[in-house]
Amino acid sequence: MTLFILLLFIGAIGAFVSGLVGIGGAIIIFPMLLFIPPLFGIDTITPHLASGLTAAQVFFSTLSGSISQRSNPDASRQLIVPMGAGILLGSIGGAYSASLFDERIINIVYTALAILAVILMFVKVRPEQTKTQFNSVLLFVAATLIGFLSGIVGAGGAFIIVPVLLALFRAPFRSVVASSIIIAFISSIGTFLIKAATGDVDFILMIPLVITSLIMAPVGTRISKKTNQSVLRYILAALIAAAAIKMLLQIL
Repeated sequence: MTLFILLLFIGAIGAFVSGLVGIGGAIIIFPMLLFIPPLFGIDTITPHLASGLTAAQVFFSTLSGSISQRSNPDASRQLIVPMGAGILLGSIGGAYSASLFDERIINIVYTALAILAVILMFVKVRPEQTKTQFNSVLLFVAATLIGFLSGIVGAGGAFIIVPVLLALFRAPFRSVVASSIIIAFISSIGTFLIKAATGDVDFILMIPLVITSLIMAPVGTRISKKTNQSVLRYILAALIAAAAIKMLLQIL
């Protein structure tokens, strides 16, 4: 019962953040699954199981978030189509490869992605520097690489997609938030299916995560539309930095 309540709480936080800043929630869910249960004497969540539960939560939270973004004019097909195709391909390969790695490798990959995301989040992009036309091939290649790495830890990849699109492709922030949750959902399809097939998904433990994901992701999305862009950027950067530091200390 204690673990069930903890998973409800973790799922609620992850899904709310997912809708708020346009990510799948993995950046929050994965470390919370590893570090919160042991505080209550529960040591059954391994990195492999955490990655599987993260994949399940991301799938349902991004599904819910994508539905709420379906009529959002800021969602960009120029970003969604090439990145969706690339990240789906990469995530399938990454999720399958994770079954071949030991748990330390999974933690290292997560930490490296989080640190990279933090660095990119602090690259300043002025509004007049943003672009509306993008190179589809470069978007596809970048998404494939992101999908592979994020698939290892069960993530949809949006927590790295957002800063990459902002810093490297200089896409408008609102378009990035609206599009990234849809891209993350496409990625999560392959990741979730492969994680389930390799036995990393506990279908009983994923229930509380899924319940809160379906409820809280749309709430975060609605609040996002009313929140200042700079505030959202700093929230995302702070969350990623905190997770990266905690995971780095764990590895060391």
